[in-house]
Amino acid sequence: MSKNIITVFEQIAKDNSTRIAYDEMGKTTTYADLSSAVDTLAAWLSTQSLPDRSPILVYGDHQVEMIISFLAALKAGHTYIPVSNDSAIPRMQSILDTAKPAMIIAVNDFPSNDLQFDAPIVDHQQLEKILATPQTFDTSAMINGDELAYVLFTSGTTGSPKGVEVSHDNFMTFVDWMLSDEFKIKEHANFLGQPPYSFDLSNMYWLPALLNGGTIKALPHEVVENFGQMFTALPNLDLEVFVGTPSFADMLMLSPAFNQQKMPSLKTFLFCGEELTVKTAKGLHQRFPDAKIFNTYGPTETTVAVSGIEITPEIIENNDRLPVGYAKPGVKLSIWNGNQEITTPGEQGEIVISGNSVARGYMNNPEKTAKSFFKIDGVPAYRTGDAGTLDSDGLLHHKGRMDFQIKLHGYRIELDEVRASLEKSSLIKQAVAVPKYNKDGKVTHLIAYVIPNEATGDTAGLTKQIRESLDGLIMPYMMPTQFVYRESFPMSANGKIAVKQMVAEANK
Repeated sequence: MSKNIITVFEQIAKDNSTRIAYDEMGKTTTYADLSSAVDTLAAWLSTQSLPDRSPILVYGDHQVEMIISFLAALKAGHTYIPVSNDSAIPRMQSILDTAKPAMIIAVNDFPSNDLQFDAPIVDHQQLEKILATPQTFDTSAMINGDELAYVLFTSGTTGSPKGVEVSHDNFMTFVDWMLSDEFKIKEHANFLGQPPYSFDLSNMYWLPALLNGGTIKALPHEVVENFGQMFTALPNLDLEVFVGTPSFADMLMLSPAFNQQKMPSLKTFLFCGEELTVKTAKGLHQRFPDAKIFNTYGPTETTVAVSGIEITPEIIENNDRLPVGYAKPGVKLSIWNGNQEITTPGEQGEIVISGNSVARGYMNNPEKTAKSFFKIDGVPAYRTGDAGTLDSDGLLHHKGRMDFQIKLHGYRIELDEVRASLEKSSLIKQAVAVPKYNKDGKVTHLIAYVIPNEATGDTAGLTKQIRESLDGLIMPYMMPTQFVYRESFPMSANGKIAVKQMVAEANK
């Protein structure tokens, strides 16, 4: 590939020198200052005698120094590893043991005393000192082509987190797609920067924004955690592109100010990371009637997202579960049963992705790499573990995780399908279905965790009303036998509903 992330960024920065590239709650950085800081840090890194192409761990929240560090690492010829400052110590130790970074750039205070590692740390004070003396640096050493751009560690809800190795060209082809006519993102757009940089959904906003001459409107973790502060801040950000999970959008819709009247510039919603439900899409269309809503799909292992589709009111009305789109250029989607590709349209199996978005594998983990990554006619491919179907025209429908499919009374049941059916009730705001297992590991019944539309003390009466409202809308064998009412659901650091945590709680 001829294009390089760094050279494209530098040209954009030159053409937009006085524009704001980064805005963290009023603390702004122009493109000229951002580009200068990247050069300065890259020049300093080049003097540190780090092993060639070695990884640099970058630890922090949503500060502009995170972006400076990513780009400087790439320009100086190093892979970067983003780690969120709210990461648990065992997770961080696992990342350090696996990646063995050559250096740690700590934008936030690094918990050194609780961890074992050999890498030198650049703390925030040292980083400030480095950036205070501007330097120039050429592009001769920069990461390019099939070399690794970043390693992103998965959430690791079961076992140790796996480090997904994403190449420069994997990343560049994704950004090219995001900025193509398919999504119609206008030049110089303001992007919401809420997903943490340790979550690959962040790659849907930070680099597309910078290579578009746009502005990243960063929302630090502490602001997201404070609903009052977040709801007050959002209407003042002049957002034009929303990037986030459906769960985060549901959270924002708790605010009456999250609508087109208060936020008239917000015209594009980009969703990934979990299923976009009919209920969420319908609510957004009601609040933002002039906005375009895009549903995308893709595991971390295939560089953020590999399929996309605009979710129109017609699609909402004609589907119980929303499709996740058509393959991006350079990618082939296929459905498999074991090692055999299914060619019958509409027949369900495992989603397999091949093409230029497929990552190299898992860092220093050949066993797990061999289990999930392979080649189809010489082209890199990845077994997703997700169930799905393809229409005759190539439209992909995601049917949930294959490990979220259960057998109950002889029926195969998809937990996401139960959730989608429950949310057809006007009495339910949000629902999650989880299985209850007996001591032999067999499913005895389904439990529905429900956030009702209106709080009530009469849960027995509400359960009866919900059952009646779903008559004819849910298959009888899919109806949960137990309903548990909640004000909210536990969320992962990435803004997803922590379903596996809820399954574990239900089966203590």
